[in-house]
Amino acid sequence: MHPRFSFSSPQARHVRGLMVVALVLSAAGLAIGQDAEMPVFKGKGSVNEPVNTDTGAIFDIGGATMTFPVGLPVGRSRLVTLKKGKRPTPKQVADGFSPIGPTMDFNGAFRTADKPIKVAVSSKKDPSKHGRRLVLAVEVGTLCDDKNKRYKLKTGLCSGWELVDADFRDGEVVAEVESTGGLRLQFGSVPND
Repeated sequence: MHPRFSFSSPQARHVRGLMVVALVLSAAGLAIGQDAEMPVFKGKGSVNEPVNTDTGAIFDIGGATMTFPVGLPVGRSRLVTLKKGKRPTPKQVADGFSPIGPTMDFNGAFRTADKPIKVAVSSKKDPSKHGRRLVLAVEVGTLCDDKNKRYKLKTGLCSGWELVDADFRDGEVVAEVESTGGLRLQFGSVPND
């Protein structure tokens, strides 16, 4: 004869404790699985999709990509667009600037702090040249002056460019940015200082 089962018996408490541990481990496994499977959005020249702080995202517009890391402070579904854009004149960006790859137009103005966004363009060979450094030029709205007043933006500000160091690795020119101006991005090279 089996003894009568009681929900308050030591055996029942032990079984309930094991079930709780199994549920917690299962939920942790699901969370880890979500981080490992970052969504990839591809488009021919344009991607308009949400970025989620829990999963991050990769936007691919055919040879140019942006990787938004997990934990980026964008909320649960921030809708942004990455598309091929109109190339700026080299003089507009910086003295001696030489563009590399397509121009990207990104409408999200992010400040990422310790979670940089990876921007990359594919390249069959290393575009580095002696006496020059690889950069990603990030367009930002700035006050108008004699140098940029002919490059007016819709906001009433004028176009300015910040240069972020880039490098060549694994068939890509890559840069990590901590802020985006919500405008164009253009890889290139500039003379060494």
